[in-house]
Amino acid sequence: MKLAYRCPSCKATNYYTPVIATRGDLHMKIGDSFNANCTSCNSIEKVHINKITAVQDKRLIVIGAIIGLASAIILWSIFGAIGTVAVGIPILFMSVESSATNTFNKYMIRRR
Repeated sequence: MKLAYRCPSCKATNYYTPVIATRGDLHMKIGDSFNANCTSCNSIEKVHINKITAVQDKRLIVIGAIIGLASAIILWSIFGAIGTVAVGIPILFMSVESSATNTFNKYMIRRR
């Protein structure tokens, strides 16, 4: 999971680096808003915490696919057809990643 926000000036997508599991924990750490430094236009703008959204990290899904494929090949050679169960590993990675992003995006902080 990666945390992304759009720059208010140029509308470019930027990423917030310390990834925290829930918006409530992020709110306790940084408060209602934070100063965002855009990597495209180099402007510093105040961004409310509700403007941060979680997006799925495709690298983790690719890693899960590689692990699933490698373990399926190894288990296929040892156990036969039962080794195809290892193909479910990428599906497990995708479901965990999807659950984490949905949990973060559902919860919003009340604006004052």
